[in-house]
Amino acid sequence: MKVMMDEVFGIENFRNDITRIKCNPKNFDRVGYGNIKDLILFYTKTANPIWNEPRKKYSEKDLETLFAKKNKQGRRYTTVPIHAPGETENGKSNQPFKGILPPVGRHWRTDVETLEQWDKDGLIEWSANGNPRKIIYADEREGMRVQDIWEFKGPQYPQYPTEKNAEMLDLIVKTSSNENSIVLDCFCGSGTTLKAAKINNRKWIGIDQSDFAIQATQNKVDEIVGNLFTPKSDFDFVCLEEESILTDNEVQIAVSF
Repeated sequence: MKVMMDEVFGIENFRNDITRIKCNPKNFDRVGYGNIKDLILFYTKTANPIWNEPRKKYSEKDLETLFAKKNKQGRRYTTVPIHAPGETENGKSNQPFKGILPPVGRHWRTDVETLEQWDKDGLIEWSANGNPRKIIYADEREGMRVQDIWEFKGPQYPQYPTEKNAEMLDLIVKTSSNENSIVLDCFCGSGTTLKAAKINNRKWIGIDQSDFAIQATQNKVDEIVGNLFTPKSDFDFVCLEEESILTDNEVQIAVSF
């Protein structure tokens, strides 16, 4: 599959393979490892794709681990170095700050004027031996970057055999499209992707050969409660007959714009 996708999109537009934990371990009596994952291949169409950085909210454990310190007001924070690898011979990132220079082979992450302002605002923490570090408050961060291992379990009572996790598809739609972008699902099955597109104010096209799939799609999209921002779904069905060289089955397309 990846070899074919490389041909379609270009290997330079391959971004990630994402491991999705889809179920709990199964105790099948078989020679081999249990299968609890799907593999998602992430490609873009161009070198400058739509990318709305996804963030995951911190859990209480994350906050305790990543922001272990507290100030006098009880705000959780951590500190990070204010210098980075690489020397700067000429420029504002290699000038003295409070009488000190960046370590050998490194430069300040920003100009000295900004460092001075950070220090004035109380955003620099000085260690006992005079090492400055930038303060990062937990309540000013949107959350953690989403990594390439996802745990989105399959629905417990699916309406369609291959129905996927709604939260996962919502994440994909929001990350890789904007409002009024067109979302295409060539095997729309239960219609979960189309519902995610509709809720997030995207235009969408879904395609499937199965009457059962189209009915499941209609039911799924009709679950959306109409309001001022997500009006009641309005879509059309188009039935096309494929060329006989491929199949004699009719292809049904649900389109909403």
